[in-house]
Amino acid sequence: MPKSSIIATNDSLLCKDILDIILLCTTDVEATSVSRIYLAELGSINPRKKVISQIDEALIERLQISDLLSQLVEPTNASETSEERKNVIENRCLHYLSECYQRLTRERDAFESIFDDLQTLFINHSKTAITTPDMYRSQDLAKQWFELLLESRDKSSLREYIGQVNKELLGSVTHEVKRFYRHVFRSMYQAIQPLDYFSEELITYITILIDLSQHSALVKIIFEISHPRSSWDRFSISNQIQLPPGKKFEDTLVGTFLCKSSLPSLPVNPYPFFENPKSLSERMIEMTENTIYQPLRKYQEYLTQLFKAFVRNADVRNDVLQWIGDCFHENQEKNKEYSPDDPLLGFAFVSDGFFLNLNIVLLQLSRPFAEAYSPKLLKINPVYCISQTTHVHLKELYNAKPMISRQEGIERDSNISDITFNFITESFFMAHLSCSYSVNRLRRILGKTSEHYSRIKEAYQNTVQSFGENDYTTRLANVMDKTLTAFYNIRCVLNEPCLLELSNALFTATCTWLVHLALLPITNQASSEYEKLNVLEKLPLKFPPNRQLSYIPEFLVENVISYFKFLEIYNSRYMQSIIPSVNEYVNFILVFMGDSSRLRSPHLRGSLANMFETILSFDKSDDRPGPLAEMIFRQHPFIEHIPRVSLEVFVSIELTGQSVEFYQKFNYRRPMYAILECLWAYENQREQLQKLAAYAERHIDEAEAPLFLRFINLLINDANFLLDEAISHMAQLRTIQEEKESGNWNNLPEQQREEKETSLRRTGQTARFMNIMGMKTLTILAMITEEIQSIFCHQAICSRLAAMLNYFLQRLVGPDRRNLKVRDMKDYQFEPQKLVSKVSDIYLNFADVDQFCTDVRNDGMSYKDELFSQAAEVLERIGHPRERITRFIQLGERIKEKVTESALDALEDAPDEYVDPITAEIMDDPVKLPTSGKIVNYTTIYRHLLSDQFDPFNRNPLRMQDVIRQTELKREIERWKASNRQ
Repeated sequence: MPKSSIIATNDSLLCKDILDIILLCTTDVEATSVSRIYLAELGSINPRKKVISQIDEALIERLQISDLLSQLVEPTNASETSEERKNVIENRCLHYLSECYQRLTRERDAFESIFDDLQTLFINHSKTAITTPDMYRSQDLAKQWFELLLESRDKSSLREYIGQVNKELLGSVTHEVKRFYRHVFRSMYQAIQPLDYFSEELITYITILIDLSQHSALVKIIFEISHPRSSWDRFSISNQIQLPPGKKFEDTLVGTFLCKSSLPSLPVNPYPFFENPKSLSERMIEMTENTIYQPLRKYQEYLTQLFKAFVRNADVRNDVLQWIGDCFHENQEKNKEYSPDDPLLGFAFVSDGFFLNLNIVLLQLSRPFAEAYSPKLLKINPVYCISQTTHVHLKELYNAKPMISRQEGIERDSNISDITFNFITESFFMAHLSCSYSVNRLRRILGKTSEHYSRIKEAYQNTVQSFGENDYTTRLANVMDKTLTAFYNIRCVLNEPCLLELSNALFTATCTWLVHLALLPITNQASSEYEKLNVLEKLPLKFPPNRQLSYIPEFLVENVISYFKFLEIYNSRYMQSIIPSVNEYVNFILVFMGDSSRLRSPHLRGSLANMFETILSFDKSDDRPGPLAEMIFRQHPFIEHIPRVSLEVFVSIELTGQSVEFYQKFNYRRPMYAILECLWAYENQREQLQKLAAYAERHIDEAEAPLFLRFINLLINDANFLLDEAISHMAQLRTIQEEKESGNWNNLPEQQREEKETSLRRTGQTARFMNIMGMKTLTILAMITEEIQSIFCHQAICSRLAAMLNYFLQRLVGPDRRNLKVRDMKDYQFEPQKLVSKVSDIYLNFADVDQFCTDVRNDGMSYKDELFSQAAEVLERIGHPRERITRFIQLGERIKEKVTESALDALEDAPDEYVDPITAEIMDDPVKLPTSGKIVNYTTIYRHLLSDQFDPFNRNPLRMQDVIRQTELKREIERWKASNRQ
């Protein structure tokens, strides 16, 4: 009969069958049909002793036999397999016990009566072996256990055995159990060191840890040994050199899993994909990206499952979060600006792949609440960002720059210091911090890499053009290839679809949550008091901000902006995916872009404008707006506020206390032009601008200058500066190019020649930027003045506008225009004929305004009677509409007829006290500045305060209502003028 069919009829037979079938032992020295281990000390079966006691004795004897071959009873024939014989002589303690357990499981029916006792016996012997390793000094039990863990992936009975043993071991964790598992995990750590992220073996190790993570004690051990402060012997590079604190996190069990990536682990290592990049077609690049994505996505999914298993048990969740928080803390310097000149930074901190994987994990942990208007968002406690208690694992948040100014010492508030924080709060801010440390940094590196490639390519082309192919150009070509390979690899991981999708989910939720905070009344401080998120219902927000915004780090806003900036440059097609959440992004922009009380940084508010431009420009063509722009301008409930908010941003960049670097402000304003052009295509948006202009005109003399008046003042300031700079740089370019073409450069020393080349390149770059921005500014001015003229005729604006137009027309069509001609004008975006066309459009927009015509004629600096006829010749050459040329000539004739008073008023013998100290013109309405005591013309100080709310002489704060009219001086000047005219 088959052994599995034996039903023991008495204890002796039962004991013998267990020895034979389960333990693979025998008490009979006679040869049998299969190999068995002879138990000499056990002797014959004693029918008077309990079966379980005899099996226990037999098991002890079997485990203590050091030379199993000496006790092997050989079969009388060769019917058994090598595998069967191998099982009989298994000398590894834990392997043997696990196999006994599995054989028992298979023969459960045969030994039903004693099954539970036998199962317990094997588990107890396993526990005893692990907790008293001195009994098996010759055996590496931790290694055996590690091997069993690997084998258990395909054997359910073995997994059951391991689970039962762990249950017994970990019920009360002793020092021996900790030491045992530390050795097990060291074996795993060593095994995974050489593996790549696409290795199936690596996935196996992760699944093992996922199974083990059901035991909180093991998770605790894992994170104890994975902390750099642990004295755990890692047998790795850390044995040879002393790693910096940040880098040590990578040299741990958990850290080793996180650092598996398609990016190099060290800066000196090559990028693994996109070799010979210049030979790759778009199709080949796309295929390579998919080759990277598939295993990477699979690996990151398993990593996520592992961390979910880690944090599932509340008893050890703190250990996991503490490890992540300490990792961020020790690697915070890594998040500084990328410097290609300091590659040693890569050896000081964890790799970019490490943080990218951690970012994916944290985004996945945040996914259950990362959606717009999720009620779970109310569980996010802003106080976490300023608390300094042990309950907070991200200590860096307190030192991060907040969205608005924070009350000093707020963290010591007793209502704050006693708060504990939930997992949603922790994972939300950790996800954002990991975005800042990983993808944002990689995006900066990507931008720098792109710039570096462009410079190397230009140097290569210039060298080849001048000297032909040589060793130097070969080296440059190799650098180009390496740089382009790096670019493709970094761009690839940043464009991974799962990363983009998870980021969009988090940022959509973040936008709704930040808007919720912005809408909180100032008296309420805890968002958890609300049952649902506040929803935007009215703009603008005229009440003061809730102080919770002062807790929130700016980088939450930066993360959202960086996401859109990346999509704009490197993956505009993905913008289609944000359509379902576009309203949340637009609400976020409308609330914060124009409200400095809720977002103090002009840089961020300007960047929000850039983000909005990215949304509006998606899939836009020359003759129609994009689908997102159409949806927003047709359907968004608060779209009427876009003109106001756009102008608020434009103006606030130069407001008191919020000034930025002079040239940088033009970068911030650049997207405003695109937004204004876009909204101008919609009649309802033009009406909003017209309302703003009408309001400004009605309140033009109020102490607080209206928004639209400040806007057009700055617009004219910018046009004046940008166009003047553009024309000046084009003249400089011509001079430098003529010098180069004369051949004089060839006789210069190499260093001087390089300096000249650098000067030429920088002048060209500046000229190009100024030309682009100048044209955009002029285009907006022409666009607005086509329908809005009246407010431009205010005394503080009109003469400046007229003088500006005269000056640029004279430079563009006058006798010195030839000084602006340079080689490759298109490369510098210089289009003088188009500029003349735009300037003429603005003139024509004011053709019926008598005050404007008078001011054009009264401009003694640039106006000449022949100016309009010279411009008309240019317009004819470029095929400007005949009807408009005719009108322009007629306007010139009308202006000629105006009688100028400038020659009468600007007399050289005017007393100094009659002359404006800023403009050097005779004053017609003098006013005194209260703090400096200086007397200036009313229009001069009015115009100044539109841009800068300080006294220009002592920089003290100044408002228009503070100036003091000088009535007697005004009458005195008028009498003097009348006398001179006579």
